[in-house]
Amino acid sequence: FSADLCSLELLIFFGRHPHARFNSTAVLHALTTKRFDTNAALKILVDKKVVVVNFENGLLLYSLTKQEPTHSLVAKLVSIDQSQWQTIIEHILNGQGI
Repeated sequence: FSADLCSLELLIFFGRHPHARFNSTAVLHALTTKRFDTNAALKILVDKKVVVVNFENGLLLYSLTKQEPTHSLVAKLVSIDQSQWQTIIEHILNGQGI
């Protein structure tokens, strides 16, 4: 359950910054959850291809996928009401889109 909440927080974070890239330290400091939960959730989102990892100048950088419809759905998370979050996140993580 904790990883699910952290995944939601990560999705909202990347939704607020849909075109930015962050190193793991920046991601960890931006969130309010525990470091272990954040690392586990980040790994899940990378495994699901919602977040992508790039290696640039000796750094691992994380960013929201450019693949649609996932990119647009995550970017819209910040503008929808809380009652819709769970349904959308389930669709994203199951690779179904809406």
